[in-house]
Amino acid sequence: MKRKKWLLLTGAGLVSIVLLACSAMAAEDPSVDISITESTSAPSDSVYQLSGEPVAAANAGENFQSDTLPYPVDIQLLPQGDLRYLHKTYTVAANYSPDLLVEEPFSQGGYRYRFSEIIQKEAIPGHSSKTVTQSKSMESEADDKAALLALLGEQLPYSDADGYRGELFLMPETLSVQETGKESYSYTVTAVREYTDLENKDWALVPKTTEKNGMTLKLQDIDWEVTDSTSAGYSEIPTSYTAIAHYSGLASGTKSTGYIATASYLGEVEKETIGRNTYTIVYEGEQIIVPFNFVPLILAGAVVAGCIVAAVLFWRMRKNVTIYTLQQGVPELYAKVRVSPKNPVLDLSKITDVGVRLVFDKRFVKSLYDQKVFVIGRFTNYRIGITGSLVQELPPQRYATGTPEPPPYSDEAQEEEE
Repeated sequence: MKRKKWLLLTGAGLVSIVLLACSAMAAEDPSVDISITESTSAPSDSVYQLSGEPVAAANAGENFQSDTLPYPVDIQLLPQGDLRYLHKTYTVAANYSPDLLVEEPFSQGGYRYRFSEIIQKEAIPGHSSKTVTQSKSMESEADDKAALLALLGEQLPYSDADGYRGELFLMPETLSVQETGKESYSYTVTAVREYTDLENKDWALVPKTTEKNGMTLKLQDIDWEVTDSTSAGYSEIPTSYTAIAHYSGLASGTKSTGYIATASYLGEVEKETIGRNTYTIVYEGEQIIVPFNFVPLILAGAVVAGCIVAAVLFWRMRKNVTIYTLQQGVPELYAKVRVSPKNPVLDLSKITDVGVRLVFDKRFVKSLYDQKVFVIGRFTNYRIGITGSLVQELPPQRYATGTPEPPPYSDEAQEEEE
């Protein structure tokens, strides 16, 4: 009964400690921390002051911590005496109102920060550029490269629907020429052949055809020349002729009717865009006086108390006596029990017909302070004084032959027990 009462008191104490810790944690004022990036940016030329409350000046009812607030490009913390100044730098579009960058008062690192001023640091004109490649094609009757490049021109004006404009420059190495069409045509192929040492002007001595570039030409005409003669009186009689034969034939082919030349132009084009401004929002911070936080001490005390209670419970509930039964002198484990040092009573009334070996814990023996252990047997009770060995053996208890079963306790044993 006393043990149960003691356990209830211990549990109530632990619950009280936990409730106190929760109350202290609920009463503590939370603070908000942000990361600080060291930077060495130059001071500003222009200072803007908000009129009235920042929230009302920017946009009534708008939450300045919303997702639309740009992320700062630089954050600096500058201590000055007892105050701290937090500088948040933003780069936004030129048409973005700097009032929208102002945040509501916030806490950080033990300081409470409120808006102080807006500093304009830089205004950047807006423009955008990109590299563009564009092709141009022209038709021509000739395929001369130089003439085609001159026809295309060295520059090409550029503009698009997005507002980009500029000049592109010809890349001659990209020139390509393709035929636009073909037509058939015919022409006469001629050839002249000479045949020497002919005896007379006989066409039969001259071949009727000849070959030129794989084409067969037919004989059309012959010019005769005297190459040798003999005198006969006052006249010369030709004795050798050279035939100059003229051959011709009709050939056909195809030719291009025109060409299309294509080349690429490359250049960088630009367009005007909205510029960008850089603003620094300055917040002035005052130190927050925070009372001492007892929560860690309370939690540590609760942990220590819990450990002590667990250790005490383990100590008070440990087994300190081991019981063996002896079967023909061979010990067999029967049970492990706990005996209170204040009331050292050991009940062995359920063991009969075998001897008993008791092994006592050393710490238990020391805590007895020379008290004797009262052992309740089936028929006989014992008082054991443990002064030397920690091991005690008791003889077996049996019924006597022909005698009725005695009561569990003799009068003497009951008196001793009382």
